[in-house]
Amino acid sequence: MSESEMEVLKHLQKILALTNTGLAYAKDPFDQERYSLIRQEAANLIGQISDLLSSEMTELLRPTNSYETPLVDVRAFILKEGKICLIQDELAEGHWALPGGFAEVGLTPKENTAKEVLEETGFTVKIGKLLAIFDTNQDPNQIQAKQYYKLVFACEIESGHFEPNTEVSDLHFFDLHHLPKLSTKRITENQIRECWRLVQSSD
Repeated sequence: MSESEMEVLKHLQKILALTNTGLAYAKDPFDQERYSLIRQEAANLIGQISDLLSSEMTELLRPTNSYETPLVDVRAFILKEGKICLIQDELAEGHWALPGGFAEVGLTPKENTAKEVLEETGFTVKIGKLLAIFDTNQDPNQIQAKQYYKLVFACEIESGHFEPNTEVSDLHFFDLHHLPKLSTKRITENQIRECWRLVQSSD
């Protein structure tokens, strides 16, 4: 995505956030209708300049009924014998990413991370320190219709084993210098390398 397209998408993010907030708080039915129309037009423009899947567009247009804020995504950086745990998600066209997903209400960031790891990998993990917080609006490979803060935690496997499931078709431990094709919306090579550097510097 070009720099100019990034700037356009950031403006559309703001418009979508404002209309979602307007729909949550506006009482007048005519205002509700106007916000809905503006929201749909913004979504149409987002669809033209982004590569979101239809399922992702549906999620994007789901009403929030509250003040719109950035979303939180948690990821686990798991090392085993010097190699990085990555999962393959068929919904992401078979590309690879760190285990993780959306944070759920009622759980701490660490609890969310442990839950996502268990569901996706079958591993029970010990959650270590927060390695990094990445802002998707700062990376042309990650900017989307909504802004995400990605929290990446260092994790250590305590028990369990992987079996393919409805979310993840494959799991493998990769050498830092031989990474597979990544699902860059979820994690980029630069972000993995930064987490690797932070883990090494803390040893």
